[in-house]
Amino acid sequence: MLQSLKAIKNRIRSIENTRKVTSAMQMISATKLSRLDSRLVHNRPFARGIESILSNLLLGRQVSLNPFLEPRPSGERIVLCLITADNGLCGVYNNNVIRQAEDFISRYGWDKVKLVIVGKKGWSYFKNYRESILHSYLGLSGRYSDKVCEELLNNLTSLFLSKQADEVYLVYTRFKNALTNQVVVEKFLNIDIKPGEAKNEYIVEPNISRVMQELIPEYLAARVRLALLEAFTSEHASRLVAMRTATENAKDLLNSLVLLRNKVRQASITREIIEIVSAAEALKG
Repeated sequence: MLQSLKAIKNRIRSIENTRKVTSAMQMISATKLSRLDSRLVHNRPFARGIESILSNLLLGRQVSLNPFLEPRPSGERIVLCLITADNGLCGVYNNNVIRQAEDFISRYGWDKVKLVIVGKKGWSYFKNYRESILHSYLGLSGRYSDKVCEELLNNLTSLFLSKQADEVYLVYTRFKNALTNQVVVEKFLNIDIKPGEAKNEYIVEPNISRVMQELIPEYLAARVRLALLEAFTSEHASRLVAMRTATENAKDLLNSLVLLRNKVRQASITREIIEIVSAAEALKG
């Protein structure tokens, strides 16, 4: 009985320490989520606005001289950029991204797909295919960096312009709210915006090609920036939910263990009283 009581106390102490860790991680994730969510909210309108302008400019115009609009053979040489986390403890966040990447690769085959990986979890999963990994970005820990964004953009566009890739795709997690996110696979290059109905009439000066030379790099930079912000915000939201759930589960487990400890202690005291009473009765007899 005493050994059982000691084991219960040790387990309570262990779970209390775990709860402190998960609670601290929950607060850290909440702070990071708040910071990134604010930045994401400010970047979304810009990215959507520049895409709308580009769509309107493409309506009824031929700008085939721009290399980013050049049509290429489909499904021949593909670069897939997947954005995962550097750390775990964020639920199924990494597994969902990796699963989508696997499905994408299975459709085209390893002989046609090369990888650009953001995050240690994605790199660790695909490290056995190192000859297929062109670039990797590790150690970001969910922190957005303009320098990394620019470097990633330059590498992806260089692969396309040098014709090492005919198509470039992004797979990342799009943030909806703290409880909901969605893994998406989007084509990045070549630019394949479907011209919509013209909402505004633009006077293009000096000419459409010059405007596109200035506008398209801004559009591509906005897309990479938004993908990173969406992914990192989703990562912190997933970790926040996972740590909150872990903290609540630890609290419930602690309550049940405290109740069990009290029952064991009460049983031990009752047994000792019975032994004392029995010994006293024996001495009387």
